[in-house]
Amino acid sequence: EIFRGRVWRAGIDRKLAIIRDTYGMLNDEAQAARSEVLEISIVVLILAEMLLALAQRT
Repeated sequence: EIFRGRVWRAGIDRKLAIIRDTYGMLNDEAQAARSEVLEISIVVLILAEMLLALAQRT
């Protein structure tokens, strides 16, 4: 009976570790995607500012 409890706990711990690892990977992917969108937005804004500056010169 005690042995079964240990096996059960080990199974639960293993499953929790899998869930933690999966969450970490998904969180990293989401953070990378947000960073990429932010970088693209910054580049677009810089280009827009440069185009507006050139348009005002002429």
